[in-house]
Amino acid sequence: MPGHKTACYGPILTGEGDEGGRVEVPETVAFAGSPGDQSGGAQAVTRALGVLACFRGGSPDLGVSDIARILGLKTSTAYRLIRALVSAGFLERDPKTSRYRLGNALAEYGQIVYRQRRVDVAEPHLQHLSQVTGENVALAIRHGSDALLLTGAQASWSETHNVTGLRIPLHASAMGKVLLAWADGDEGDPAHIGPLTPATPRTITDPASLAKELERTRIAGYALNDEEMTPGIRTVAVPIFDHEGHVLFALAVRGPVDHMTDERIPRIIEDATKTAEDIRVALLE
Repeated sequence: MPGHKTACYGPILTGEGDEGGRVEVPETVAFAGSPGDQSGGAQAVTRALGVLACFRGGSPDLGVSDIARILGLKTSTAYRLIRALVSAGFLERDPKTSRYRLGNALAEYGQIVYRQRRVDVAEPHLQHLSQVTGENVALAIRHGSDALLLTGAQASWSETHNVTGLRIPLHASAMGKVLLAWADGDEGDPAHIGPLTPATPRTITDPASLAKELERTRIAGYALNDEEMTPGIRTVAVPIFDHEGHVLFALAVRGPVDHMTDERIPRIIEDATKTAEDIRVALLE
């Protein structure tokens, strides 16, 4: 598998979380480039995208002052951006509260992404894998320094009902390790993915140690997250490749440590690997 390359996709705006992942609203949203580096039009687009990013924290609605505070903008500037997004259908205003929520246009674009990725082809296989293993199953692609969850199947014991759109850091997740291990060139270099922030005491935070872990992942053909994102939770993940050898997805099976025992993990990896191959073949049809 060392010869496989990573498929590159454009950014997808969505929420965050899973495997204990991040759900907080950032105090500020970092924009690409400084205002002095951008034309007026480019800066406006960047700021508008920043408005949408404010909703990644999971809040169902936000006021103009909330958005202005998060972005560090004047209220009047935030209002102009919000008004433009409302007119385009990307935001909606609640007439009773005068607060804003994400609009139907984003749902439309989300469905376009869903069809383009052919996620519907994979979903029956995810359901089957969840039934066979009795654990949660998820499918992810890479988005910057995170793994972005596209869909999943939940076990009967799980309290999580929908993982779509959640993001988890690459270095602290099994899916992230898979997406890094088979990345092309510098895209898989731990030194190039930003700070390796600890989520638990078991999180790998040293780039050299993570590089060794990625080498072990490539040799073994799967990645293991041993309570590195959430205490008491283990995850195994395997890659799904396209016909040209590019990594399309990471496929993960996740459960409590008393489910994901050392004795069970080899069989779970075997089931996940078979499912990954079934999805790969289905995508070729």
